[in-house]
Amino acid sequence: MANDVRAVLSQYGKFVQHQKYGEVWVPGVTPQGWHPYPPCHWVYTKQMGWYFDDKTPWGQIVHHYGRWSNDPQMGWIWVPDAQFSPGWVVWRTDQKWIGWAPMPDELDVQLISTDQFNNGSQWIFVEIAKMRSGCSDRVVAGGGMVPLLIRQTRYITEIEYVDGIAVFVLPPFIIGPIIDININFDPWPAWFFAQLIIDWNWLWTNTNIVINVNNPCGPVPVGCPPGQICP
Repeated sequence: MANDVRAVLSQYGKFVQHQKYGEVWVPGVTPQGWHPYPPCHWVYTKQMGWYFDDKTPWGQIVHHYGRWSNDPQMGWIWVPDAQFSPGWVVWRTDQKWIGWAPMPDELDVQLISTDQFNNGSQWIFVEIAKMRSGCSDRVVAGGGMVPLLIRQTRYITEIEYVDGIAVFVLPPFIIGPIIDININFDPWPAWFFAQLIIDWNWLWTNTNIVINVNNPCGPVPVGCPPGQICP
């Protein structure tokens, strides 16, 4: 982990050893009941669609690199990684509601059950109209509604590559006011996200994954080895 990242995060939490993930970061500045990717920070950007725009020094790191895991004893912990994302989440939606949940760490994607993942401790749902026009914590669906919303919504499964970055494509009726924001990132390798889709196939059983390519060095078909990108 880069020294400057460690220096920033050490001001807002602590690094500890975890028996499964190795070194993780535990936030020390979040209120009780806090959840990664809290509502009211999503903005729609020209570069890559919905982007989690956390203004805090620590949030700018942990919401675009690494993954989150909800440990039974420690609460939410951040597992470091160097791959960038506009938001390491998966999405569900219908005509009225949109929800997101932190994408599990790679160590968990083959192990976590759908019951463990599809519950109120993981998912946040808000009304689409509120997400488009601004929101507050009061527009978040209560925990008791989450099981119902999970049943009536579907996963977003369309992915688009824009300049080497893999982006989930949300339905057009969810697009909000376009924000021009300066985003610095290292692109995902196309093979990396293709493998991620394979790993998540247990969750997307019997669902077609749609991949659009908007750059000459787009993704290989799911299942191809890393060496076959842009020969």
